[in-house]
Amino acid sequence: MQKKKIKSGRKKIATSELTFKKATAKHVSDFPVVAIGSSAGGLEAALEFFKNLSPKTGMAYIYVQHISPDHKSMLSPILSKITAMKVQEIENMQHIIPNNVYVIPNDRGIEVTNGHIKVIPRSKGGIAISIDVLFLSLAETHKENVVGVILSGNAYDGTSGLKAIKNAGGITFAQDDTAQATSMPHSAIASGVVDFVLSPKKIALKLNLLGKSGIAKLAVKSKVKEVFSEEKETSIKDNDPDLKIIIETLHKKINVDFSLYKLATIKRRINHRMLQSGVKLIKEYGKYILKKNKEIDLLYKDLLINITSFFRDPETFQYLKTTFLPTLLKSKTQNDTIKIWVPACSTGEEAYSLAMLITELQTNKIKKISVRIFATDLSDQAIADARVGEYSEKNLGNVGKRRIERFFTKVGTNYRIVKELRDMCVFAPHNILRDPPFSRIDFISCRNLLIYFDGEAQKKTLATMNFALNEGGCLLLGKSETVGTASQFFNQVSDTFKLYCRKKGTGLRNVPEVFLRQSGKPVAEKTIKPLSRKETITTSSELDRSIDSTLLSLYMPACVIINKSMEIIKFRGLTSLYLSHPSGNASLNILKMTRPEFVFELRNAIHEVIKTNSPVFKSGIQLNIDVKNKFSQVMSLEVRPLTIEWGEPLYLIVFTMQEIEQFSGKTPGGKNSLQKDSRIKKQIEELHKASAEMITVIESQDRAYEDLQAANEEIISASEEFQTLNEELETSKEEIQAANEELLTTNQELQMRNEQLAESYNFSEAVAETMHEPMLILDKHLRVKSANKAFYKKFHLMQTGTEGVLLYELSNHQWDIPALHVLLENIIHKNTHFYEHEITYTFPETGIKTMLLNARQITQKTQNEQLILLTFTDTTLIIEKHKSGNKELEDVISERTKALEESYRTVNEKNAFLVKANKELETFSFISSHDLQEPLRKIRIFTASLLETENKNLSAAGKEELNKVQKTATRMQALIDDLLIYAGIKEGKNAYEKINLSKIVKEVADDFKESIKDKKAVITVDGDCDTKVIVFQFRQIIHNLIGNALKFTHAKRFPRITIKCDVTPGRLLNLGELLPEVNYCHISVCDNGIGFDPKYEGRVFEVFQRLHGQDVYKGTGMGLAICKRIVENHKGIITATGKLNKGVTFDIYLPTI
Repeated sequence: MQKKKIKSGRKKIATSELTFKKATAKHVSDFPVVAIGSSAGGLEAALEFFKNLSPKTGMAYIYVQHISPDHKSMLSPILSKITAMKVQEIENMQHIIPNNVYVIPNDRGIEVTNGHIKVIPRSKGGIAISIDVLFLSLAETHKENVVGVILSGNAYDGTSGLKAIKNAGGITFAQDDTAQATSMPHSAIASGVVDFVLSPKKIALKLNLLGKSGIAKLAVKSKVKEVFSEEKETSIKDNDPDLKIIIETLHKKINVDFSLYKLATIKRRINHRMLQSGVKLIKEYGKYILKKNKEIDLLYKDLLINITSFFRDPETFQYLKTTFLPTLLKSKTQNDTIKIWVPACSTGEEAYSLAMLITELQTNKIKKISVRIFATDLSDQAIADARVGEYSEKNLGNVGKRRIERFFTKVGTNYRIVKELRDMCVFAPHNILRDPPFSRIDFISCRNLLIYFDGEAQKKTLATMNFALNEGGCLLLGKSETVGTASQFFNQVSDTFKLYCRKKGTGLRNVPEVFLRQSGKPVAEKTIKPLSRKETITTSSELDRSIDSTLLSLYMPACVIINKSMEIIKFRGLTSLYLSHPSGNASLNILKMTRPEFVFELRNAIHEVIKTNSPVFKSGIQLNIDVKNKFSQVMSLEVRPLTIEWGEPLYLIVFTMQEIEQFSGKTPGGKNSLQKDSRIKKQIEELHKASAEMITVIESQDRAYEDLQAANEEIISASEEFQTLNEELETSKEEIQAANEELLTTNQELQMRNEQLAESYNFSEAVAETMHEPMLILDKHLRVKSANKAFYKKFHLMQTGTEGVLLYELSNHQWDIPALHVLLENIIHKNTHFYEHEITYTFPETGIKTMLLNARQITQKTQNEQLILLTFTDTTLIIEKHKSGNKELEDVISERTKALEESYRTVNEKNAFLVKANKELETFSFISSHDLQEPLRKIRIFTASLLETENKNLSAAGKEELNKVQKTATRMQALIDDLLIYAGIKEGKNAYEKINLSKIVKEVADDFKESIKDKKAVITVDGDCDTKVIVFQFRQIIHNLIGNALKFTHAKRFPRITIKCDVTPGRLLNLGELLPEVNYCHISVCDNGIGFDPKYEGRVFEVFQRLHGQDVYKGTGMGLAICKRIVENHKGIITATGKLNKGVTFDIYLPTI
């Protein structure tokens, strides 16, 4: 409480400002918050942004930049010069108010706790605050009331945050190509979550427009629709010539034809790119992509919807693992190879998922079947990513812990597919509508590709897959896909999982031409040779064949063979009376070719046979053969299933004629009436039967409608899943790109390390060659591997006769020393070493030499070789000099001993002198405190008495002289007091107590109460220190420093004294007198008085030192000298920094205890 009372007016102003903020702050959901993030080059963009921004938009702005916590940020003063809004460092996210700019300090971070954003301290040396963290936090707490802006910067920070803002309902902006560093904005744009791509100036103008519409009181997203209503998706017609130009431009530049894709998808993606590019008309966009090559690439990426994941649709993969793949593996022998094709594989997750399933199924098999998975895609980048096979942890959501441990290896923060699976999969770019297909494939997984193609492209794709599959090969489609008009090629194996099997005997497998939507011309022909088929050799005799052929041609009833899809496969007999081709497109559908008189009966009969698998017979069906002549024919039909292995159910339909009737003739009236009655009765029966069948059909249609509705709901749900997976894939793609960049950096570092290694090798070679000491390199068998020039020169040997020779055989076996044997053997077997092993070597010319040997083991890991490094030092001369120098050394030691004895006597004498001086000083202190002060007291008493009692009798001059005497005595008394304090300052046995800076300052302030009041001075205290001092001495320091500050005040301003305190490590203080390993309590006392010239900084602490005359400022000149002595008594230092007419700062450093 005492500390709070002595705080200055500055603190009170801050408190009142905070109170004002609380009073005027709105709830965070009542106004939008604009979050701006940047990195390299971002300051210039930010200045342009705030320069064009209105100060009254009704929004709050938070700006974050990649800054080290050790770097002092100057953003606040820089931005304050640009904008009229108040710029400040953010302290509390709950107290932000509109029309203010907040900068996150360099030493602060943020976190979200229980739905609230908190500003937290950030450690020195920590990483810069993430833009993603800010964006994600605001999206979580402020929902749709967030606007995200990404300006210039490197890397990918901010992309994930913009996605979160977009998903929460906010607006997103990114800087266009005006950015100095385009990595950050381009990453955000490529992710597809940016609403507007503009320059900083235009972004500011858009926000100004939002502010004018009163958005501060409404949700951001709803207002955007009103403010930017002119930017809604442009309506593009299917036959728009500009649409054709854009598709042809893509075909020319990218070599991919999108004319066969569904127009709704193409138009939607073009609209998206137009909105992001700020282009309103499709005609303008057609010109825009011709000018901007990057825009063509961005549109191409938008059109390629790369949506995939591991084990997508887990139920489908469970079916493949438990039912289909085991059957496929059983159908193959050890010498066979299973071939699988995955078109539109994207980044490879589905191909690798199939590889995992097959590997798991063959885990316990000794003889495994070879598997080759061909995975293709239109995107070269997706194929490149798939080949690498590296995925983030987020992409492995459906994989499971066991599969991750078995099939992945950790690479940094990502996971990479093991080599076993990567070798199983072959990835290649491939356009399924243009490039030749694979052949003899056992299984094709083509899920959710056909939904993006129009009818012609679907036919082309299915025909291509029919060509690629083996007889009996299977095709897997997506949940919402079917083979459609290609049902003549495929039988449905599983309706639930959309698995189809290639029909047997479907004839020649030709890939049909595909006609382009725009030009009407077919795609370039691709001739595919049909597979040859062996003709069946019959074993019947010629006679049997002739008889059967005659009977069948003359007496066979009209019949047809159909499949479950009601497509006619075979004709037999004369069927022209019952079947005929309708006008329009050719079709073999039985119901389309049947005469209208019995199509209803035939349809019901076929459905009943399919449902019950039992024959159905219907008779009495009347055909109008000749309406003009009034002839009719009664027929019957029979539908029965065929029991034959064909790959799909087949059904036989037999048509039979019964009789011919004439509507009317020349017969008697009675007979004609009976015939009419018979026909009427028959028609009534048929009506009853038709009514019952109609009810059945209606019920079937109702059930079909319910199934269709459920399927529609499933499609909508799947669409939402696709969108989520798309976002995850984009994130994975960005992470992989970042990993690739890190890999490039690593490769560069590796190359640099290799160069450094080569330099080190050359350096070591040079060192070895220039060494004066001989050096040998021995192998593990103690044979010489190499030696330096000094060795050959020292021992008079040649290189040719040395390398490869055993060490003990050199120089006439002089190195064959038993002790050396033991030492070297220990190095080899025990990895020891020896140092300065002395040996004697006899040279033929120079005689006996004493050598010191050093040896240790070294390992060459690249060659897996153990070597011994052996060096020699000739110490003969050193030993001789040592012997001759012993005498000289003894003489030197004797002289030094005498000198030390003399020094010892001198030290004793000086110690005695110091003891005597201390006693004299104590005597002086006693005399000063008694003998000197007593006369001064009497002088002051007598002069005061004279001035009081003889005041009327004294002249003016006499009074003045007596006043001077009294003042002089007072100064003398102060001087004696200061001298006593100065002389009495020593450590002694004074008790140390923990400092309470606020309390001491308050006590001193009470001493100067009158002076503070008269001069309107303000004293503030900030902080406290955890250290111990001699309290009365420390109080003397504060008393002297505050007294000086109140004495040397400036005439034109009120005194302001600021006292701060904190703890700082000695290693961070650039002061030589302080110990780096000690923490110091740093106390600074700063005033705004008259100051002093910096050239006097070294003199202010000297005894009796004064920079001003006695007449101007009173004092003894001892105050700062006393302060210095007290600080030194506490093992600390004090410094003074002054500026003339600006003030003085005293810095005190005391070690913490």
